[in-house]
Amino acid sequence: MKKAFLIFILTLSFFGCDDGDINQSSFEFAEKVNVCGEYTLYRLSENGAREALIVTLTGAQIKNSEEPVAPVNVSVNGPYTVTDRVFADEVTSSYFCQVLPPIEPKVKKDWRGVSGTIFVQNNALYGNDGVTVVGYEHIIVLNDVLLESGNETLVFNDAYLFGTFQSTVSP
Repeated sequence: MKKAFLIFILTLSFFGCDDGDINQSSFEFAEKVNVCGEYTLYRLSENGAREALIVTLTGAQIKNSEEPVAPVNVSVNGPYTVTDRVFADEVTSSYFCQVLPPIEPKVKKDWRGVSGTIFVQNNALYGNDGVTVVGYEHIIVLNDVLLESGNETLVFNDAYLFGTFQSTVSP
C-alpha cells in the first residue's frame, strides 16, 4: 500500500504542474544592442528571441559629441522608457522598426519601467591617424530601474550595463 501511495504521489507531482507557459523575464540577452530609428534601442534574448529589453532615449542623450550628458529618469509614458517584453513567438527587428508595431507576435508579458535612472556616455572613436573622429561609442547604463507588470515587479539593482553601440560620422 505504501508503494502504491508513493507511486501515486510521484505520478501526480510529475504530471501535476506544467511550466510550458511561463512568461517570466529571463534577463539573458544577446550582447548586441540593436537600434531602430535614432533612439529606440533593444536587445533580444539568447533563447529564441522571445524576449526583448527596450530602452527609448532622445537626441539629448545619444550625441556625436563627448560633451557630458545628464542622467535621465525612467518614466512609463515619458521620452525615457525601459520595457521588458516577453513574446509568444520569436520577434525580429521589423517589430521594433515600424511606426506601429505589428500585432504578431503576441506580447505575453509587458514589464514597464516606472522609476530609475539611465546614464549615457558618448566617446569619440578615432581613425587610423589618431586624430580624425570617425564615429562615437554610446554606452548605456540602467541604475536602480524598477519595472512593473500588474502587481509584479522586476528590479535592476545598482548599475546594469544595457549595452554599447556605435554610430558613424559622415565625412
